Amino acid sequence: MSKQFYGTGRRKTSTARVYLRPAKNGGNIVVNRQPIDEYFTREALKLIIRQPLELIEQELNIPTTTSFNILVNVQGGGKAGQAGAIRLGISRALYHWAATEYGAIVDYNDLDASSQTTKILEKLEKYGTGFGTHLLKWEDELQSNEPFLRFRSALRKHGFLTRDSRKVERKKYGQPGARKRFQFSKR
Repeated sequence: MSKQFYGTGRRKTSTARVYLRPAKNGGNIVVNRQPIDEYFTREALKLIIRQPLELIEQELNIPTTTSFNILVNVQGGGKAGQAGAIRLGISRALYHWAATEYGAIVDYNDLDASSQTTKILEKLEKYGTGFGTHLLKWEDELQSNEPFLRFRSALRKHGFLTRDSRKVERKKYGQPGARKRFQFSKR
């Protein structure tokens, strides 16, 4: 299996590109060409990064922590923001793997050759949108795919597929900070 699965994660001002590569003796996480233990020194951040892998292993009994090698390129922000971005990227890459593994992706060869479908296919090829919900089968077709739905609901229930949109509020002009104001003087 030489196929790899991709997921993009963002948190605060950090962006992580995560590549999930299936391997028999996997379990290696490399961040910016360094092992995870060298790049992240705090144990809490390493725990945050491994959360989606351990969740799937505990709830669904799929050995995700040892069956994938994970390659990460992350930039921007601080270490905590980068850890959150990596967690989202790993979750999305696992979601992509599950959709492929359980056959939840639409096979475009089976679709009718209507002009609408052709336009969508041309846009996908032209812009390379990557994996997303637009590639999944319809919900009524997915209802028969029990393993994929359990996989998706496990990640969704813990909020691993949702981007945390909180960012630092900008400083306002004429004031010392985003919300702080200079002391009011009556005289």
